[in-house]
Amino acid sequence: MSFIKVIFLLALSAALSLGGLLVPAHLRTVDAVAVDAAGEAGPSNGAKISESLNAAHTGPARILAEATGNTERFTPEIQRLNGRQPAISLIGGPDSSFEAFIDLLPQDRLSEEAFNPVISLLLPRNQRLTLVERLSNSSNANIAALLNIRELEGMVKLHPASHPAGAPYDAGLLTIAQLIESDHIDPEWADQIGGLANQAAIGESDAISAVEALIMATLSLGRQLDFRSVANLAEFNESLQGWADMATLFRARPEEIPLLYAILHYQEASQPLFDYLSQNPESGLQDVRLALNDGPGAVDYLLREALPVHQPTTLSQQILKPLEPYRPPFFTQLSITSRSSALWLKLGLFLAAGLAFSLAMGAAWRGSSKASREVGYFTPPILARDICLSLVFTLTLWFTFEPDILKSTSDEVDSAPRIEFAVAGAIESIKSPVKAMQELNQVTLLVLLLFFVVQLVIYCFCLIKLKEISKQMLNPKMKLQLLDNEENLFDFGLYVGLGGTVLSLILVAVGIVEASLMAAYASTLFGILFVALLKVMHLRPFRRQLILEAGRLGGEDDSGGLMKNIKL
Repeated sequence: MSFIKVIFLLALSAALSLGGLLVPAHLRTVDAVAVDAAGEAGPSNGAKISESLNAAHTGPARILAEATGNTERFTPEIQRLNGRQPAISLIGGPDSSFEAFIDLLPQDRLSEEAFNPVISLLLPRNQRLTLVERLSNSSNANIAALLNIRELEGMVKLHPASHPAGAPYDAGLLTIAQLIESDHIDPEWADQIGGLANQAAIGESDAISAVEALIMATLSLGRQLDFRSVANLAEFNESLQGWADMATLFRARPEEIPLLYAILHYQEASQPLFDYLSQNPESGLQDVRLALNDGPGAVDYLLREALPVHQPTTLSQQILKPLEPYRPPFFTQLSITSRSSALWLKLGLFLAAGLAFSLAMGAAWRGSSKASREVGYFTPPILARDICLSLVFTLTLWFTFEPDILKSTSDEVDSAPRIEFAVAGAIESIKSPVKAMQELNQVTLLVLLLFFVVQLVIYCFCLIKLKEISKQMLNPKMKLQLLDNEENLFDFGLYVGLGGTVLSLILVAVGIVEASLMAAYASTLFGILFVALLKVMHLRPFRRQLILEAGRLGGEDDSGGLMKNIKL
């Protein structure tokens, strides 16, 4: 009967563990399964491209198709729309104000290519003068303020429009002015630009620097995008900082312009993408590319969670891949709608699995020792042992299948070649004997918790053994001999503590775990504290009690023998 009980509990533990592993939620990453499901729940890439084509926005549609791998599918429709209206092919989409400017230009000087960056249209001097003449008739005060600073002095990287090298500045300035004229810039942001231009016109240095930064950002975007695509970015932007963030992304990854534009187009905001790539410099681009292939919903989910995509270990793939068809849809949906709730569900399943495993070990122990049956299931040491063992089981299982938890999130130390002087290092080590790198980060806390729980489990086992010996129907001398026999068990916490320290130092040296050395030394410290607590607070009083009982019984036997001798 005991054997069947153990097998049942172990099978239950395995089933609960697999159930927890099938929950696509992780502490420091998002699961690719949840990303895929989020993409399927939202509109497809093809639907978003069709929306652009329905509005005749051939420029944005071309970039979206290139970013999502749909070029062959939508190129015929893009070419058909461009052929109907040549101006659309030049500026990337309908815009009555800018089209009127295009119609004034000599057609033989315009590029017949399907893609024309807006800055390239405005670099020729005659074409800029034509646009200035059109914009000067505008009643918009912000446009007038911009035209008033075409000859702005005091810039560091750019030159005024009349300078031989002033074409880039003038082209960027006129691009902003045309975006305002075409109502592609929010009125509040347009007022900020106009106010900044007025301050720069009177010579305020901060305003001049801000205007230069604005034009530099516009050049970074306008050299890569047609007018309609730039206008789409301007329509959802609300500040100078957001405009600068988009330009920074384009300058940092010029080879990924279609990818970056597509995500900005879907999100209609620059801050989520900018923050995500800043926080995940190594895997950020790969992750957003994966999400983009799944659709706008996947991109929104990934940037909302702001975590890298989980990279499963070989063990995880081998175990979970055959079980993918059996994953409950509820698990995936919960991970999308509330990742924190999915994490709590996963933790609960792991804890339940650990408790079942602990009960199985307890049943096996009880079956092998008749004396252990005298200790009830609800005895405090037994309950503490089961709870602590379930915690150890949970931590071990989670760390095994999500090793990213044990990787530090702190900035990596620069590994570039450098010269170090031994004398300077020696002096510094004398001044600071305690290394500053030993900081209490998340990984260190997790390792400390693991060592503490392991020592607590050993402590509970020792208390259970003391309880078993105290309940046995034996004389005190025999109990003292049993205590002497269990001496190695009572010192087991020290052995585990030393072993944990040595193992941790090896893992840190190899680079498998990025925890502080303080966590490694804490393993031995916990072992000393728990063994001292066990021996001083529990073992010593119990041994003293047994010695007194043995002495009292021995005294009674001696007195009885003496009375018999007297009677004789």
